[in-house]
Amino acid sequence: MISLPLLPRVDPRAAGRYFLTGERFDAAEAARIGLVTAAADDVDQALEPVLDGLRRGSPQGLAESKRLATAEVLRAFDRDTDSLAELSARLFASDEAREGMTAFLERRDPGWVH
Repeated sequence: MISLPLLPRVDPRAAGRYFLTGERFDAAEAARIGLVTAAADDVDQALEPVLDGLRRGSPQGLAESKRLATAEVLRAFDRDTDSLAELSARLFASDEAREGMTAFLERRDPGWVH
């Protein structure tokens, strides 16, 4: 289900790579692939211009901009939620998922890793 809001925002090649490999990545890579807007060492300093811009925006303009920016994700939720929920339930109920989660909790490789 996490793919619904991520796929429209994340670089497709990066999504394929990280979905398939499960590799970890740092904040700079998250920003590069579009997962986050920005990576910063000083959060307060990075947020200052963003918050200033939001404070200066009109309420109606901000609301409509938010609506436009989220419209495609909301359409995808309406269109795909049922099928993705069914897929997710089927996958999480599988023996393979059980083995993967157990291996994670036991801090070992799952049985399919050789």
